[in-house]
Amino acid sequence: MSTSDLIVPPHSYEAECGVLGTLLLDNEAIHRIGDLNADAFYTAFHADTFRAIQALAAAGQAFDVITVFEHLKASGDFDGAMLSDLNAIAQYALSAAHVRNYAGIVTDRYRSRQLMAAGAEISRMALAPGKPSEQLDHAQMMLAKLATVKAKREPQHINQSLADYLGLLQDLSEGKNPAIPTGIAGLDRILNGGIRRGEMMVIGARPKHGKTAIALALARNFAHSYNVLFMSQEMPYTQLLHRHTAAMGSVDLGRILRADKSDAGMWARVTEAAERLGRLNLVHDDQSALALLDVRRKAIQVKRQHGLDVLFVDFLQLMQGAGEDNRNRELDVIVNGIKALALDLDIAVVVLSQMSRKADEHYGRPTMTHLRDSGAIEAAADQIALLFTDWAHPLSKREAAFKGYSELEIVAHRNGAQGLVPLEFIGELQQIGDWSRETPRRSKTTGGTFE
Repeated sequence: MSTSDLIVPPHSYEAECGVLGTLLLDNEAIHRIGDLNADAFYTAFHADTFRAIQALAAAGQAFDVITVFEHLKASGDFDGAMLSDLNAIAQYALSAAHVRNYAGIVTDRYRSRQLMAAGAEISRMALAPGKPSEQLDHAQMMLAKLATVKAKREPQHINQSLADYLGLLQDLSEGKNPAIPTGIAGLDRILNGGIRRGEMMVIGARPKHGKTAIALALARNFAHSYNVLFMSQEMPYTQLLHRHTAAMGSVDLGRILRADKSDAGMWARVTEAAERLGRLNLVHDDQSALALLDVRRKAIQVKRQHGLDVLFVDFLQLMQGAGEDNRNRELDVIVNGIKALALDLDIAVVVLSQMSRKADEHYGRPTMTHLRDSGAIEAAADQIALLFTDWAHPLSKREAAFKGYSELEIVAHRNGAQGLVPLEFIGELQQIGDWSRETPRRSKTTGGTFE
């Protein structure tokens, strides 16, 4: 017999009996055990007993030794020793005031067994044929899932809610706004200070309208004071750095791409930009065809290593599904999964999204219907912003007054007003920010559908 055969998985027979015995004595104690589930019990009979208690409680019936025994018999899982076993468990009935502690011990032992199982699976996987990189990725995902404990929310009496709410108002009055400022004044006004943890903003645009530019600008703005992860599925990190450097150094992107040795002015600005970029709390990832589990795993990893406040995903439609029946259903699962991630990790998320070609068929601001998979996005997103750059539109008249003029329209806002944010977009410098001049007006001959 090997040493591993002698190892007994972590468990507490006494704590399991303490939970079950207390429940059999005091049915009201079931409301004090949190989210304990049957799988957490190591002893199979204890797990079956807990399932029977849950079933009886859900049906509004009382549960004690006799009713649980009868329920187990009716389920077909009959054993002659069951009644005596239940009576033995009942002898462990302790104070209902401590049942939460017993449940916590049961859960802790369960998580330890899960960790052991993950370690065994990782060892088995390492011995099997396969690419080490893929095996490492799978192993990290297994551990990441164990490390993530979904936050549980309990019902709260309005008196407690009011106390918390008044505390929040006091913080707001003292300038302690929980929002994360975007660095774009017009956008922060509409968002009541910026984006918030647990929320997901979707930014949609057609190609060439500045979608990546505004995402990178926001990422840089956030990264001065917060920790940011930018996940790009379309551009390698070198291209992202080209754009960051152009924006931070106010140097033409074309000059950077040419990298002419004789262009002393360009090199001086690049050096300065690199120094400023190095001070940002910014992490890049450039894996293509991300799956939802990839996003979750990497976000957890970055949060653990560097901290994480804001996550960017560029862009939604490039993400890989999980084998759903159709693409619309896959994207519905993805956007809801990303929203859940924002809540679970207490971070803000910005997701970029494509728009359909129909947005190019009329000259005017895009609408929600132009957003690909708008139904799923509208249901999950807290804010939806659509970016429109006049000169980038195929039907643009290219009037001089509109050169460099963009508009970010908040077309959906779960907790606030909608509105229009005028922006200046300097494409060659990859810079985008507040429009500081008088807002241009379209001539009657320009056409289009504008308000």
